[in-house]
Amino acid sequence: MAPRTDRPPQRRRPHPAALALAAALTLACAHGAGATDLLQAWEAARTHDPELAAARQGLLAGQARADQADSLWRPTLEAQASVGRATQESQTRGAHFAAAGLGAMDGADFDTSIRNGSRSEYGIQLRQPLIDLGRDAQARQLRHASMRAEAAWTIAEQQAALRVARRYFDVLTGMRRLDVLQSQKRAVERLLAQARARYRAGDASILDTHEAEARLGQIDSQVDLAATRLELARSAFTQASGLPAKGLAPLREDAPELTTPPDQPLSAWLDRVGKASPELRQALETAAMAAEHAEGLRAIAQPTLSLVGAAGRTHLSGAGQYGDAGYAATQWSVGLELRIPLYTGGMRDARYREALAQRDGARFQIASTQQRLELRTQAAWLSLDTGPARIRALRQAREASAARRDATRLGVEAGDRTRLDLLDAEQALAQSELDLHQALADLVIDRLELQALAAGLSPHELASANCVLAGARCPEKGGG
Repeated sequence: MAPRTDRPPQRRRPHPAALALAAALTLACAHGAGATDLLQAWEAARTHDPELAAARQGLLAGQARADQADSLWRPTLEAQASVGRATQESQTRGAHFAAAGLGAMDGADFDTSIRNGSRSEYGIQLRQPLIDLGRDAQARQLRHASMRAEAAWTIAEQQAALRVARRYFDVLTGMRRLDVLQSQKRAVERLLAQARARYRAGDASILDTHEAEARLGQIDSQVDLAATRLELARSAFTQASGLPAKGLAPLREDAPELTTPPDQPLSAWLDRVGKASPELRQALETAAMAAEHAEGLRAIAQPTLSLVGAAGRTHLSGAGQYGDAGYAATQWSVGLELRIPLYTGGMRDARYREALAQRDGARFQIASTQQRLELRTQAAWLSLDTGPARIRALRQAREASAARRDATRLGVEAGDRTRLDLLDAEQALAQSELDLHQALADLVIDRLELQALAAGLSPHELASANCVLAGARCPEKGGG
């Protein structure tokens, strides 16, 4: 995955039609036995998973940031009013006075006095930013924050689907492991009973009984551990989906979808992930936010220009030194306001240096995210690419273990092998079956992981994964 400097195309939140598609696929894949399948678990998790619900609120918060960016360049209108007590003393000297019937007078003196009078004031002010580089940077930062929230939502949705799938197959694997261990325990109990009977009859030494008892104690601890892990897996599944972790549709080990190789070469998948990965998009938006934050701090020292208009009225009335008096004034103004910062005490420079370091750190984080995505893509793709050969080898190992078990059984009947040898052979066969089941489940998760890395884990992909479950019907080809 080559380093990218351009931002991937912006992805929008899922359209409501996608939800309808998911519901339709759920119904299409529901089977008559009534067992819970993977799609049903995912649909339940969409409304139950608290992590997904928290991410949904984060998306709404991000959309609000885009609205904030738009509002930064809209005019603001503010009304103000106040009432209280006030005193006003005024003196005017050398004024020119003229009035009808009184003639004119130069050098007139006027004194007014209102003490502890009633004062009221109200007005309205309009401000429209015209030039403000810091406001520009803040608006861009808010828009990047909105796009980062969209990327975070996509990540959360893809990871929630993966989380449900992992916990679903954890339950299936845990059930399979517990069944195998319980079967082994029953075999050891039969062997112990036979060893005790033969010892009482004098046909065997006490060592056979001790060996069987030791093996039973070992298998007991394994059964207890498997039961504990299964209970935890069921609880985790229920927490994510809200559904009981019982009656889950089992894995079909003969499903051809399990051993299908990747549909594209590794280079194509690396390019696809590099262009569409929501994790990379989130890192790019974070770096863009850090850059705009630094630009906004740099712009603090730049002049700003605003259009300002105001209108208001002030009234003051009461008794004064010369008797009752009143004062009223009405004013309005409109004009341009220029502000030029001169000195901030060094705070701006310190914050700017901090923002530059954060910007550079975010850029390095992009490269780290690219490397991590490349490794994860390679791991998932290689697992799928080598999956068919790995499954063939595990199936051959299971067949060989079964042949060994049968040969050991014949050896026991002929007296050439001991019953403990037979138990070892049965344990090896059980382990090979568990290894095969775990590998098949891992292939399902790896396929979903590869899709999620490129934000392609859609309801149709989950429906395709649902095909590996016994009894679950698959969507028709070309209908997804």
